[in-house]
Amino acid sequence: MKVYFRTFLFVGLFCAFNVLNAQENGPAATGKLKPNPEKEAMYLPYLAVRHGGPASLQEWKKSNTVQYYKELWYYCESFYIKRDHLQQGVTMDASMIDISRFESSRKQAEEAIVVLPGFKDVLVLLPSNQLIYKPQ
Repeated sequence: MKVYFRTFLFVGLFCAFNVLNAQENGPAATGKLKPNPEKEAMYLPYLAVRHGGPASLQEWKKSNTVQYYKELWYYCESFYIKRDHLQQGVTMDASMIDISRFESSRKQAEEAIVVLPGFKDVLVLLPSNQLIYKPQ
């Protein structure tokens, strides 16, 4: 009786793990990570450079869909722009931001403000402990 119970328990846990893993890495997971199309279009060039160009990126995306959306999330959502933080300067064009250039300014547990000379807007980096992807 104990052997059957252990086998049943093992099979049950194995099935539950697979269901949870499929939910975490399946289409629902990518839906949670996918930014709006406007942001995706703005920041896709930075991801393409990282993966060898647009064609290479599309090939890589086919076999690494969840990782693709995690990296895309990093370039689109791991920061925000605080408008009119300073009184003088020009308005920042969000598409010019390769957020990986500012990674050294990111803090572990609090938002970091990055002031770029000449702009009245600032970058606000989410804390490192809130990122779902960290560049290597």
